[in-house]
Amino acid sequence: IMDLYGIGDHGGGPTRAILDEGFHWAAPGHVTPKIEFGTAQSYFSALEKQIALDSPVWNYQSIAKGYTPPPLVPGKVNIPTWKSELYFEYHRGVMTTQANHKRNMREAEVEVLNAEKWASLAWVFSGRAYPSPELTEDWKKVLFNQFHDTAAGSGIGRIYKDAQKDYDVVRWSTNEIDAGAQQILVERIDTQGESGKVGPIVVFNPLGWKRSGEVKVHLQRAISASAEGWSGRNVLVKDMKSNEGANSADLTLQVYDVPPLGYHVFWLSTEHWWNHGVEKIKDEDKTGKSVVLDNGALRVLVDKQTGCITSLYDHRSGFESLAPGACGNQLQAFKDTPKDYDAWNIDPGTLDNSPILLDKADSIEVLKEGEKIRVTRTWQNSKFVQTLYLPWGTDKIDIDNEIDWHESHVLLKAAFPLAASGPFATYEIPYGTIDRATTRNNSWEQAQFEVAAMRWADLGGIGPDGKQHGLSILNQSKYGYDAVGNTLRLTLLRSPKWPDAEADMGHHHFHYALYPHAGTWKDALTVRHGYEYNYPLTAVVTTAHPGSLPPSHSFASVSPENVVLTAVKKAEDQNGLGVNGLI
Repeated sequence: IMDLYGIGDHGGGPTRAILDEGFHWAAPGHVTPKIEFGTAQSYFSALEKQIALDSPVWNYQSIAKGYTPPPLVPGKVNIPTWKSELYFEYHRGVMTTQANHKRNMREAEVEVLNAEKWASLAWVFSGRAYPSPELTEDWKKVLFNQFHDTAAGSGIGRIYKDAQKDYDVVRWSTNEIDAGAQQILVERIDTQGESGKVGPIVVFNPLGWKRSGEVKVHLQRAISASAEGWSGRNVLVKDMKSNEGANSADLTLQVYDVPPLGYHVFWLSTEHWWNHGVEKIKDEDKTGKSVVLDNGALRVLVDKQTGCITSLYDHRSGFESLAPGACGNQLQAFKDTPKDYDAWNIDPGTLDNSPILLDKADSIEVLKEGEKIRVTRTWQNSKFVQTLYLPWGTDKIDIDNEIDWHESHVLLKAAFPLAASGPFATYEIPYGTIDRATTRNNSWEQAQFEVAAMRWADLGGIGPDGKQHGLSILNQSKYGYDAVGNTLRLTLLRSPKWPDAEADMGHHHFHYALYPHAGTWKDALTVRHGYEYNYPLTAVVTTAHPGSLPPSHSFASVSPENVVLTAVKKAEDQNGLGVNGLI
């Protein structure tokens, strides 16, 4: 074996004491293995001549299936190959600690990548100078604050206040870049329309495929009619707040078929000249025990006493996603007292203890019939307000969380017991996915009681109907998950006391969403749903004018459906455009 000696865990060099110890044990006359100083290359060069070619290959799947490796080769070095992730069986709390910093990391990545895209396209179509110095500084701030102790949440409190200042600068900078670049593009778009309508509104899509969804719009004019009175081709006003004193209005639009990495011009009127086909779904729970959300694609029952989701029914596949008698979106609190390294660790056994269930709702308020409800809870020193939103035209339910968190050494999860599950859950990792066991049959599986993921995790399998089903949990700022048996959980918050005694104390605002689906996560395009949940559509209100660009246009698209376009930017050292993607 090779011993990498030195001081600390950051590649420090040896001290005189370490060198003296090495010479001592390498000297003759000691009953020890042969010890000699050398380089890594000399070690590997000697070793490769002795390796058995048919060494065993191990991974979770082979262990679960009872795989028997080939026999050892006498006289050779038998080196097993571990064909899976190098899961670190320690420091599992770093996926969650300092939640606001992790939200900043996720949002800043999106902000800078989007700014690069629109600035690059503005440069191509107008010759507008590409803001390379500004974007370089933005990336430096983003990446500096992803240093491992900072990103892990294991730093002292002051560094997160400094980091917040950096993120505020990045947010301001990228907003300015986006606004300037999109305005350059809008000036070149033919936005001429008919008189008497509201618009034009140019909606931009930063992703490489056609998509639909909600977008926020601020109009510098008041609209007196009700929200339901305004629509247009492929657009519907879902919510409207008129600020008549300020002669302005804030709209939430549901738009359809915005082109890939492109835009579409929308107009609104009261003429209903696009038949959006919306019907009010008035669905009631006959038992009177639940509040019902139903948009024609999904039907959600929320228990009036507990605030739990007791049913998540997919109309499209005719399947109930939750297990019988389940409390979905159940908030679970665990005593979280690491033996060492408070901010870093969730100790083995933490999740084996019975959680405290936050299973009593203080109030349930219907904000919009069949579409939006608010569940309020209090527990110990904290308050939890969750707004469940199931608008027409979507296939997922959004859960908006406003949490005032004042606990010590408590870990908070949201749990979802499912009707269809299997031996592995799938998690998004950088530029890929990985399957991890939902069983605990050996020490490797037992160690993975808390795992990392990015925008989503999915658990599925064959349901009671004999068909494949699953549930994807999408998130905008979380990184910790676990799955055991038929239950998939998202880790929401922790409350360590060292090295930052105030870590995560105070207000938190974040979203996650539930996406039930038929088939596998691949069939359901969960990857795309995760990106769409993190990369919102944006809108620019402009004037009617001619232009060389058409009213609807895609600058770039990708195919097939398993390809994702992640970056578009001007080359740093020449007049070229670069793209980056993943499969």
